[in-house]
Amino acid sequence: MIPVIESGLFASDSAARLACGIIAVDGAALPGLEAEYRAHFDLRRRVYVDQTGQLDASELQEDGTDRDPDDARSVTFGVFENHRSGVRVLGVSRLIIRGDRLVLPVEEFCPDSFADDALDAQSVEVSRVIARHETAAIQDLVQWHLFTLMLAYVANHDLGRTFAIIEPWLERHLRGIISIESIGEARYVEHYLDYNMPIEIDIAASTALANARNGDFVDRYRKAEPTMTFFGRVSGGASRHRAA
Repeated sequence: MIPVIESGLFASDSAARLACGIIAVDGAALPGLEAEYRAHFDLRRRVYVDQTGQLDASELQEDGTDRDPDDARSVTFGVFENHRSGVRVLGVSRLIIRGDRLVLPVEEFCPDSFADDALDAQSVEVSRVIARHETAAIQDLVQWHLFTLMLAYVANHDLGRTFAIIEPWLERHLRGIISIESIGEARYVEHYLDYNMPIEIDIAASTALANARNGDFVDRYRKAEPTMTFFGRVSGGASRHRAA
């Protein structure tokens, strides 16, 4: 399930365990992160096509990715692990920026939530959030890093109201990570082949929660952008990428 790639991502800190940061903007990889961006699509396919069946293989692009038009107006984030087998893609997410001419997916699928509440161009939607690891605690940590990265980006770029459309079970889980408010009832969304509900994320309150949990990480990510931030230390014997 977890893609492994050849990468020099940890060349500057070969003893670090995790690397977290922005990997693409508006559908184009940041310089030097082309392999990482391509691998993030591999993780998306493995989850949404192979594991959950939310997408059919016939919906993939000719290059085998699930790239869609929203990637061209998104900022994409990744969490990578320095592992004995190579660099592993543990988590990915994207922020879709609304812009002037298009609506967000949450507006399209839950129009009743916005009937009297028009959004502006700076509104954003959290999308394609995936965290995978053999250990549940690390998987939760990866998800937390993804949300912390997105909070930092929203703050750095003065983006506006922030939304997501998620499964009800995930809504309950996220209440322990960030500050959210339900803005509509759960409904079956054909595009996702599942029941989903719209939520709004309170950026200020969520930032306070994230910083309180683990040493002002949102502020650390804000200062580091657009470079990768490294965390933790690998253990075990040496290897090409140093063993995790």
